[in-house]
Amino acid sequence: MVMRWVNRLATALIVLVVVAGPPLLAGIWLQHWWQAPTRAQVEAWVEQPLTAGTIIAGCVAVAGLAWLLLLTHLTRRALRGLRRRLRRLRHLPVPTPAQMTASSMAGVAAFTLPAATTGHPQPLPAATDTSQPSDPTRFDNHADRSAQAQPVGVALPGGGWIPYHTAAAITALAAAFWLQRRRHYRPDPRQPRDHHNDPDLQPLPGTVATVAAALTDDTIGPDHAPLPLRAQRLPEGILLLTGPGASASARGLIVEAALSSTFTVAMRPDDLGTLLPPGAPATPTLAQLTTGTGAHTAARTIIVLSDDSRVATHRWHVSTDGTATGPDLTEPRRLCSLDQQTTADLLTLIRRSQQPPPSATPRAETVPKRPPALEAEPAVATGARLTLLGGCDLTVAGEMVHPRRMAGLQILAYLAIHSDGATRSELIRAIWPHLSPSTITQRLHTTLTDLRQQLRPLLGEDPITRNDDRYRLNTRAIGTDLQTWRTAVSVMTHAVGLNQLEQACRAVIDTYRGEIAAGHTWDWLTPVREQTRRTVIDAYATLAEHTDPDEALALLHRAISIDPYNEALHHQAGNLMHAGGDHAGAAELIKRLHQRIAARDQVQR
Repeated sequence: MVMRWVNRLATALIVLVVVAGPPLLAGIWLQHWWQAPTRAQVEAWVEQPLTAGTIIAGCVAVAGLAWLLLLTHLTRRALRGLRRRLRRLRHLPVPTPAQMTASSMAGVAAFTLPAATTGHPQPLPAATDTSQPSDPTRFDNHADRSAQAQPVGVALPGGGWIPYHTAAAITALAAAFWLQRRRHYRPDPRQPRDHHNDPDLQPLPGTVATVAAALTDDTIGPDHAPLPLRAQRLPEGILLLTGPGASASARGLIVEAALSSTFTVAMRPDDLGTLLPPGAPATPTLAQLTTGTGAHTAARTIIVLSDDSRVATHRWHVSTDGTATGPDLTEPRRLCSLDQQTTADLLTLIRRSQQPPPSATPRAETVPKRPPALEAEPAVATGARLTLLGGCDLTVAGEMVHPRRMAGLQILAYLAIHSDGATRSELIRAIWPHLSPSTITQRLHTTLTDLRQQLRPLLGEDPITRNDDRYRLNTRAIGTDLQTWRTAVSVMTHAVGLNQLEQACRAVIDTYRGEIAAGHTWDWLTPVREQTRRTVIDAYATLAEHTDPDEALALLHRAISIDPYNEALHHQAGNLMHAGGDHAGAAELIKRLHQRIAARDQVQR
């Protein structure tokens, strides 16, 4: 963060010197050294114009023109950036997570039409209201008002494009997914454990991080790009998409319909099979796309990619970038365009957002293993330490060290958390998810080289080791507090007897000083944070289970401070308060929980 502000300050100073320097020098020269030429000097110049002074004056004039061109370019660029940021600050009417998750698959349930009994697709029925077609001018004007109030959209590394409102809905749905996991998790005091392998806490598809990162990028889209057309504003009837971008745009409309709670589209099975990855309809995530018959009767728009029977109500030609043109479009409109893998990833997110977290699995009766002894963090000869619980700080011999590049600190944190290391492609996807790997490889190399050059003199050896294509944090040179945390969690997981279990739980609680890399918003952190959060509230719940009510209530309140959205902790604490006669306090505790959840929903709008 410090280096980022230093770079910005240096850039601002350079721009200031370039913009203000030439006029300042010209003013000083005019005030102190310039004198108007005499008549004799003018006559001498007319007789002999090619002099050293003339050449110098010509060079100065050319430099002045170049300065004016540069000033014009910087001014136009600053104005474009200002307009883009002003648009981004405007209110975006994104549905709440509850609205999106409650019926998000309603738009997917009607994706198919009955297959034909012959070898060719059956002619599709005409729309029920073809006698009164929708007014294209009316829905285009509505799209104008919606699109002008926000940035245009975000480009994906694979070549796809997502409208801004759709990208915001995807990001909000991902946030709602993690909030749902926190709300509904039930700590099991019989089985405090490491939650690294919990199936509901595995990372979301990489496309979600790509969209979230692209959404915060400064390059949202050029001002001259065609305005997006929301799927909800599609015309009623049978819409035929043709052109090189037809398939990608059809996938985009599928995802937008799945995100909507009020809009549905229908597609023929033959068309749907060409849009999704091979075998995708057979997977549990996408099985709903090919089930049901007659669902098209509830669909407002039927999308087809071929029209053998020529019954299409509307015909749009879609270019490679997703720009649609047609007789009933007053001007070109850009549609959401996705490739097969991106579509499958986003539909996976929608399905996972509807699945509640699995209940805790009882501990199997096995012969207990000998638990490892709780040891202090191994001493590192260099005195270097990377603190990740409660922050993200690198110190060497007690002195704070700030990597010159923010990506350098993120790479150190990623490798410390993933103790088995990471490949080059994994690092690129984690650190720069919104950029194409083919264009970012050099940036990774530059960041690692700069990190080694900065830290090797302090550590005496490389902070990061490489074996083949796998990078690892050099734990001989840099120690982390996660080593102590993992040892404490392992002792708690394998504890034998109540006394040893309680001691191990207290060690876990004492080691936990806050969420991992607190203060940073790296997308890959979310699953890891939730895993550690579950482990520590397990420890609190276990201690509360084996102590008196007063101390149990204090422990539960401390657990609630770590996860203020967990409903099970609130209800357990409320039950203890009711049992102790504090009925008003219990009601207030549950009320605050509901207020926090409602406030979180408001933030996601």
